Amino acid sequence: MNHRYRAERAEVVAGEDEEPAVFRWRGRRYDVRTVVAHWVEAVPWWVGRGCGQRHVRRVEATTHTGIAGVYDLYRVSSGQEERWGLERVID
Repeated sequence: MNHRYRAERAEVVAGEDEEPAVFRWRGRRYDVRTVVAHWVEAVPWWVGRGCGQRHVRRVEATTHTGIAGVYDLYRVSSGQEERWGLERVID
């Protein structure tokens, strides 16, 4: 089962390899264990406010209590602005 959270912002800290290392969502910190997959999606102009692509990372991450999960994080760049969000939580 998965839950979609397309409009939810996430704060992401990237590691040296520019992949997500840590993210914060809904006030909780998640440590990324591994990036499972990476793909690029086309964003329609009426949705992306001029952004043409959205980079998605499927990551396996844990909370400080050790609860693990799989999350789809996305990044949209528009000029100088870079925005991260949480697309989906996979149970």
